[in-house]
This record gives sequence, C-alpha cells and structure tokens, in this order.
Amino acid sequence: MREEQGGSLSPRAEARAATVVGQLERMRPEAFAHARRVAELSVSVARRARLPEPLVSQIYWGALVHDVGELNVEPALLHRHAVLDERERIEVCRHTIVGARWLSGVPGLAALVPFARWHHERFDGLGYPDGATAQQVPLTVALVGVCDAWDVLTDPSLHPQALTTEAAAEQMMREAGQRWSRSLVTWLVECATEGALS
Repeated sequence: MREEQGGSLSPRAEARAATVVGQLERMRPEAFAHARRVAELSVSVARRARLPEPLVSQIYWGALVHDVGELNVEPALLHRHAVLDERERIEVCRHTIVGARWLSGVPGLAALVPFARWHHERFDGLGYPDGATAQQVPLTVALVGVCDAWDVLTDPSLHPQALTTEAAAEQMMREAGQRWSRSLVTWLVECATEGALS
C-alpha cells in the first residue's frame, strides 16, 4: 500500500464534507447509516494500526463520503440481492467514478476523492474502477475498503444472510493477501474479536 501524505481536513473543508454527508443522509438514509458504521469501524481499525490522529480524522471523513456516488444509482439496483446483469453491474460500479467526480468539484475535499474512487479496489489489482494495485491505493483508502466489506458481510440490512463475526473473520482472512491487505484484515479481526466493533 502507498505511504500516506497529508492529514486532517481544515475546519472549512470539514464543514463542506458535512454538507455532503447531510445530503446523503436526507436522500439515502440507509446509505448514510452504512457510511456511519463504516466510519466508526474505520476509526477503530486506524487506531489499532496506530495511525496518527490527523490521518484518523481523514479516514473518518473519507468513510462517511465513500459511497456518495450511490446517489446517482437507481435505489432498486442497490437493494437487489439477485445477480445483476452486465448493464446493471456497470451502473452500480460507476458510483465510484461519480462520487470521485462530485467530491473533486468541492473545494478543499481533494483528499477525500480517493476514498470514493478506490474503496472497491483490491490488494491484487483486480478491483474496480481502475484495477489499482496495493502500491497505488493509499493505506487510508484500503482501510476504509476493508471496513466497508466487513459491514456489507455482517449487517442484515445489507446482506440477506449476514455472517456472524466469526464467519466474516474467517472469510476475510481467507482472502487476505489477495482481495485485502493481510495487515488490515488482521487489525480488523482483532478489533472485532475484542468487541471494538460491536
């Protein structure tokens, strides 16, 4: 994973990010609830990884806005548990590009653009939208991506057959080193088994 640069947002940028998050909450309450859970998990894992507080703050805001591009996706597609056809899959996957474009147009939020664009990238470079590798994706963004996946696996409102903590940990550990960084998954599982994510 790429080494980190930068840190926390300025107060003015935080206010602008809060406006974006407020729009998400008004228009898609369920997406906001997911983003809030991911933000809380991400902060726990970031502190487990002993990241400096300015980066923890950036991770928090990045997690809150990571799915903002879903405002441009038909709600029925996001909640469908059946397999999507190719056209539908492309539309859903575009939320990363749309979210990044929106955030890049907001002054002061450039640091949050990678969270929207790259939270579905994979450690092995087989994710989307860019096929970015672990060497390209910042640690902060990869961390949010891991926590995003955890919430999808374990929250009943997002997964029709939500997994227990133990089953989710086993699944993510099996894919560590391919889909996700082994270190990030290890920190996440440590937090989960100690109740930090409850």
